[in-house]
Amino acid sequence: MLQKVRFRLVFNRARRLNRQGEGLVQIECSQGGRRIYISTHVYVKPDCWNAGLVTDHPLSQGLNAALMQMLIEAETIELEYVRRGVYPTLPMIRDALREHTSPAARLRDFITEVINSSDRKEHTKEGYMTLRNNLERFRKGSLVSDIDHQFIVKYEAWLRQEGLMHNTRVGRLRMLRAVMNEAVAREIIAKNPFDRYQIPQMTPKRGFIPAEKLRKLEKMKVASKKEELVRDAFLFCCYTGLRFSDMVTLRSTHISNDGWIKKRMVKTGFVVEIPMKELFGGAALDIVRKYGTIERLSTKIGQNGTVNQVLHRLLSAVGIDEDYTFHTARHTFAQLLLHQGMPMTAIQQMLGHRKLETTQIYGERDRVTLLAEMRKTMNSKSKAK
Repeated sequence: MLQKVRFRLVFNRARRLNRQGEGLVQIECSQGGRRIYISTHVYVKPDCWNAGLVTDHPLSQGLNAALMQMLIEAETIELEYVRRGVYPTLPMIRDALREHTSPAARLRDFITEVINSSDRKEHTKEGYMTLRNNLERFRKGSLVSDIDHQFIVKYEAWLRQEGLMHNTRVGRLRMLRAVMNEAVAREIIAKNPFDRYQIPQMTPKRGFIPAEKLRKLEKMKVASKKEELVRDAFLFCCYTGLRFSDMVTLRSTHISNDGWIKKRMVKTGFVVEIPMKELFGGAALDIVRKYGTIERLSTKIGQNGTVNQVLHRLLSAVGIDEDYTFHTARHTFAQLLLHQGMPMTAIQQMLGHRKLETTQIYGERDRVTLLAEMRKTMNSKSKAK
């Protein structure tokens, strides 16, 4: 059986000072006759180190708190290993501490490690970064081992209090579940606490904004610059069919001189081409001209969750009380074009759907659509005679 590991802070073991005359503080881990040293990345001058503490330094209190936290994390790593019946070696403790892959690791640091070591797409990584920051706001300094059933229940309730919409809350919980699956896969925890927690289903949002309501939204007076940005970005996507992730990454280089958008979609990697000038009387192109460059709109509107809260207020003001999100713009684009008699295959291509069945889900065929198609067919037959 391996002996217990002992931990302590040591200063300037290499007896070298940097250009500022500061030495490095390290964590010494000793087991039997072996020792390893782990950097804390804290440097102080020799006269500021006394009896294992930073003294006579303008940031003494904060530096000592950080050093103690790192020391406690190292000790907790060993304790958690032993609780699981494993007696860790010094390299095991060093790797767990460096990579934040232990039950004693801060949740924030572990999520960062998951992001950095992942081959997920960039927009997905951004979602995990949002989750990380969100969890830190909910309960600062939480450890991986703190995540249990009660934590999840309270976090979900907190998301409600923050005003996040149902599907946004479900998305956050799904990402947290994926993080905990990573912790299980790396043998940091034995079981995923989500095994006992049923995440609600996403609420399908297949509604759309009728044309008359869009006109009201266009003409309404907004109370702030933020509302104006959200309103115009939403209308732009109603007239182009872009997702939120494609809207916020849209740049002038994606728009040709004759008003065509050509962009690789963030979610699927599919390249779409959208003729703004020919769609809806060039309404999307008018929005671009209003701002001068698309970047003044696409880079300013903010994060999806916040945008949806603002959008909900705007839609309520024009008489739409459904719990719609920014994604409703995509459904609206498809539905409006169906009303105009646009072929389903053309809509499929502009939306970037690989399967026609997916487009048919977006284009809910109501009575107005059916009648429009019937009239188109009947007119064609009349002309043929």
